[in-house]
Amino acid sequence: MKKILSILFILLTTTAFGELSVQEKLDNRNFPSIFMPWHYNMNLPPSVSPRENVAYHDLIWSPESLLEFERTETGKIRLTGDFDFTREELDEYRSYNPNILFILELRMRDMEFDWYFYRKIMDEYIAIADEAGNAVLDTSGRRFLIDFVNPKMQNLIVQQAIAIAESGFYDGIFFDFWNEKGVVLEGYRTYEAEQHARMEILKGIRAGVRDDFLILVNGLSVTENTAPYINGTFMETFRAQRKNYNHEGLKEMGNALLWAEKNFREPQINCLEAEGIGSESPLSSENQQAMRCLTSLSLTHSDGFVLYTMGIQENEAHQHDSSFRNPRRNHLTDVTYGHGQDPQGLHHFHHHQHYWYDFWDADLGQPVGEKGQRYEGTEGLFIREFTNGWAVYNRSGKAQEISLPMQTTGVASGITSFKHIVPDLDGEMFLKTDVNADVNGDGVVNILDLVAVANAFGKAEPDLNGDGIVNIQDLVIVANAF
Repeated sequence: MKKILSILFILLTTTAFGELSVQEKLDNRNFPSIFMPWHYNMNLPPSVSPRENVAYHDLIWSPESLLEFERTETGKIRLTGDFDFTREELDEYRSYNPNILFILELRMRDMEFDWYFYRKIMDEYIAIADEAGNAVLDTSGRRFLIDFVNPKMQNLIVQQAIAIAESGFYDGIFFDFWNEKGVVLEGYRTYEAEQHARMEILKGIRAGVRDDFLILVNGLSVTENTAPYINGTFMETFRAQRKNYNHEGLKEMGNALLWAEKNFREPQINCLEAEGIGSESPLSSENQQAMRCLTSLSLTHSDGFVLYTMGIQENEAHQHDSSFRNPRRNHLTDVTYGHGQDPQGLHHFHHHQHYWYDFWDADLGQPVGEKGQRYEGTEGLFIREFTNGWAVYNRSGKAQEISLPMQTTGVASGITSFKHIVPDLDGEMFLKTDVNADVNGDGVVNILDLVAVANAFGKAEPDLNGDGIVNIQDLVIVANAF
C-alpha cells in the first residue's frame, strides 16, 4: 500500500531529521493524493485501526483530539487540554504517513451551543439576534449564526487561528461556508459588510502566524482580492450543481481548478471533492467511471488533493455490504443515526464518507508535466506526466486513443501497451513498465548505452518502449535512467 510507508523510512524522516515542513510534506507525496474531510472511509478491514484509516489520506480535518480553547489570565487565547494524548495521536498518524497534513476547522458562520471545543470561550461569541434579542438559528435548528461582521467577533476568530498556529499541532485551519459571491448571513448582514469582514479576518491571521500556516476555505467564490491570503479551496461539488458531471460541468470544474492553482498562495492545498451516486453501490460501473474521471481531472489540472464520496443523502435508500463500517466502532451499527446491518432501505446518509478505491493505491509518483495540457491539441482530452507514469482525463465527447512514448500498464484496464483507449467522461493512470535500460549489460546505465541505442536506430532491437522500432523514444528512456 503506497500510503503506508516502511518503518525504516519513518525513522529516517521523522526521527533523524525531525518533522517535515509543510512544503516538504506536499513535495514528498505520491499521487493520486486523497484527502479526508470530517468522515472516515467506510470499507477498510477490521485489521486497519481508526488511526491507520486516517493515515491513508494525505490531508485531513478536523482532528480536535482532546483540546479546547481557553482564555488565560493574561487575556490571551490558547489551546489547552490533554497535550500528551493529542501528540501521541498525531504522531501515530505520522508514523503511518509522514506527509499527512492536519487542518483544524474554525467555526466562523455558525456554532452549536454546547460544542466542547469552544465551551470555555462560548460566552465571548457574538450571535446574530432577532428583534427579541434571541440568537438566530440556522436551518438545522441546532446552531446559532455567528456575527463575524462584528469587529469583536473578527478579533476572536483571529485570536483562535493564532492560538492554533502557536500550538504546533496543526498545519493550518479550515473555514466552512466561505461565499464571496453571496451572503451567508442572509437577511441580517450585507454583502459589502461580509466581504470587508472576511478580508479583515484574513489580514489579522496572516499578521500573526508563520508564512506557511495554511488557510483552506470552502467554496469556489474566492476573488483575486482574498486569494493571496488563502492556500486553497475545498471544491465541495455536488452532482445537481455541476450538471451531473457532464461535459459542461466538468469543463467549469477544470477551469476553476486551474484558476485556483494559478492564484492561491503558496504552499497550495486545493481539494476537489466529487459526489458519488448514492443509490448505487460504490463499486457500480457508473460510480467507478465517475471516480476515475474526477480523480484524473484533479491529477491533470492540479497538484492538489481529491476525493470521491459515497454521495448518500438523507432519506436515500442505498446499498451496503459487510465491509462497510465505522472505524471508530466495532461494526456497522450506529454509524450515523441508527445505522443497522440491513443493506437496503435504511434512511440515513453518509455525507463526505467514502469508499477507498484500489485505483487510488496506484503510485504515479510526483508530477513533472504542466497542468491543463491537451493531448495533441485535442479539445477536452488532457494528459500529464508523472515520475512513474501518466494521467489522462477525457471529456472530449468520444473515446480517444493515446500513444505514449513507452510501454505502460493501465491501472484500471490492466492493459500493457504503448497505445491505449480512454472512454469519454473517464480517466486512467498509466504506469511505466520496468524497462532494462542497461542495453550493454555492464551493470550501469551510461553513455555507452546511449551509443548502443543510437547505432541501432531503425532496427528492431533494442526496442525499449515496445513500439516495434528503435528510435528517439528509446534514447529518451536510456537518458532518463542515467
